[in-house]
Amino acid sequence: MSTAVGKVIKKLIGSFSTSADELREELSLYETIIRPHFNYFNALSEAEKQRFLKRVFWFKRRKKFHYHEVEFHPSIPVLISACAVQITFGLRKYRMPYFRNIYVMGDQYHYGLNPQPWIGHVNRKGIHLSWKHFMQGYSVHNDRYNVGLHEMAHALVYVNFLGSFDSDPNFAEQFVQYKQRAEALLPRLKDFPCKLFTEQAAHNYHECWAESVELFFENPLELKYHYTE
Repeated sequence: MSTAVGKVIKKLIGSFSTSADELREELSLYETIIRPHFNYFNALSEAEKQRFLKRVFWFKRRKKFHYHEVEFHPSIPVLISACAVQITFGLRKYRMPYFRNIYVMGDQYHYGLNPQPWIGHVNRKGIHLSWKHFMQGYSVHNDRYNVGLHEMAHALVYVNFLGSFDSDPNFAEQFVQYKQRAEALLPRLKDFPCKLFTEQAAHNYHECWAESVELFFENPLELKYHYTE
């Protein structure tokens, strides 16, 4: 057993009356589930991978997953938790305690009075995701679209600005800087020759933020080249 794995196991055992073998088996299962879908995870060092898996363990443990028109499978909460960990991996606070509930729909769905189908959204009740589209986002890694990352980006803003606790001061400060730059950029997005952003992002800095996160993970060089701001 590597030193990194040993430290993770020891810390987790300190919190639960679970054997080292059981915890090691669970983290190993997480890695088996995550590895085929997450290029980001595969590029991490061994120590970083163990920290990533530990965070998946804690995030998943603090959430309640609800399934609508999709049959439960053990991989679903693991992969959705891994998505949240991916976007928060550079932050100290990653558990998003503002959100207790995550709703998983089998396919696109309707919400409220909007006649258009949805594939994901975030509100005060929880994080909502279409499982079909979530998996599509992780099946192609350079098409600019990943609904999981998109909605987790919105959730992260909720946690840091609408939640009453557990905000990350560093993220909050830098998001204000992002907002200032994005608002200056938005009027030019519609006429920019490179159309990386959607029409919706060109009118709303929150959507611009969520799409920027998708681009950062899926097309970082393209984003940096065309939209340095």
